[in-house]
Amino acid sequence: MKRFFILLMTVLLFCVQESYAWGGWAHKLIAIIAETHLTPEAREKTEKYLGSPIYDHASWMDRVPVWTKNHIPGWEQTSWWHMCTVDRVGKNKFAISDKRASSGDGDLYPNLVQCVENLKNHRNLTDSAVVVNLKCVVHMVGDMHCPCHIFYTEFEDCFPRKVNGKKYRRHDQMYIYYNGKKTTNHRVWDGMSIKEIWPEYGSDYEKFRVALDTATPKKRAKMCKGSIEEWVLQNAKDCRYIYDDITPNCKIDRQYLLDNQRLSKRQCLRAAYRLAYILNECMK
Repeated sequence: MKRFFILLMTVLLFCVQESYAWGGWAHKLIAIIAETHLTPEAREKTEKYLGSPIYDHASWMDRVPVWTKNHIPGWEQTSWWHMCTVDRVGKNKFAISDKRASSGDGDLYPNLVQCVENLKNHRNLTDSAVVVNLKCVVHMVGDMHCPCHIFYTEFEDCFPRKVNGKKYRRHDQMYIYYNGKKTTNHRVWDGMSIKEIWPEYGSDYEKFRVALDTATPKKRAKMCKGSIEEWVLQNAKDCRYIYDDITPNCKIDRQYLLDNQRLSKRQCLRAAYRLAYILNECMK
């Protein structure tokens, strides 16, 4: 299985072309913030393998042509490596679920863990294998923290399904209206949740980085405590409320995102600091 994983990742390296979750823009912002917290050794090694800073590759996993689904064995699994699946086990407690992974569709959590383990062993991998694992880690750590990248199995429509020939949308993909335009709650959180806080910054990454990256070393260290599993469950607990706030065809606007900017900022920073922490540990 591990050999298949490495082979699949290597094949993807040559088939993927430079799409989007957190929105491609936010993925890059997360990686830019993470880049500033890499150790000199980790920065040197990642740039050596990737050929440029990590933020140039932040959306790599989203940029896979549709045709690969029919040309790469196992591709149907990688398409689900952007979402974490959790079971509710108490009033406000969750556990990692294997429902998605065991169905053969794959899941973010076990594959992120595997990629991190691969990078810890990077000296024994081919350069191309290191490159793919690096790109996947950079992207999956970002996705893991996006508010709408969690499947809660408590919802009947956790997974897309067909009933009497009609396809029902997942709970994260329900249709809503943002500023009067029809969209999905997933798209709102992916594409606008950070940008709408400071629209005057446009797409100026440096201004957003300076505005966001204000945590003290002590706070950064606190955010990075724990395991990947604990981070997933923390995210599941903190993001769960937005699935109650937003119902089918509800109408929201920028004020809703401003009211919830604490969640957007916190998740963005957790992703950035934890990404830097992982790479610093792996690339020693």
